[in-house]
Amino acid sequence: MSTYVERALFIVAPRNFGKSTTLRSMFRDHRLGTAGKIPKAPKLPDEYRLGNERRLYLRLTSPHEANESLKEFLTKTKGKMAGGRWCFAGPLHPDAFRRMPDTVTTIKGFIREFEPERVRVAVLHPNHQQGDLSDFLPGQSRELLSELHSIDERVEVMSIDVRVLDRNGLLLADFFDFT
Repeated sequence: MSTYVERALFIVAPRNFGKSTTLRSMFRDHRLGTAGKIPKAPKLPDEYRLGNERRLYLRLTSPHEANESLKEFLTKTKGKMAGGRWCFAGPLHPDAFRRMPDTVTTIKGFIREFEPERVRVAVLHPNHQQGDLSDFLPGQSRELLSELHSIDERVEVMSIDVRVLDRNGLLLADFFDFT
């Protein structure tokens, strides 16, 4: 059975901006099996059923922090999403870090590899530390939001206010609602 990726959600922010906490807040959605409670366990399963035929691969550690290359990230993701209909959610850094390229290059590679129907990029700002978008790419003149919009017509870009860390979970989980 071949793998079909329907939707991909990327949470983009620099280190310590609350990417994994924001992803965990998706558990406020009862479909993820926690009765709307955000799990506190440090390690969570990475596969969740969204219905009879659709699964979600939820990755809480960015490939940047895991010291993966783009090829390793895509290979690992492909291995996790073997056969059937899939959705993906995971964090990315805006800039290249360790062996991973920047967000724009990574999302382009993901689209080339999996050809998802839709891609949503949620840029976290301001964050719980009152960080601003200019903190994402210090000393650079890049227009991150414009670059993200120019990737592909499937890519949607939004900024979400994460000054209160667990408030945007349903907004993110709704991207995976197919009813």
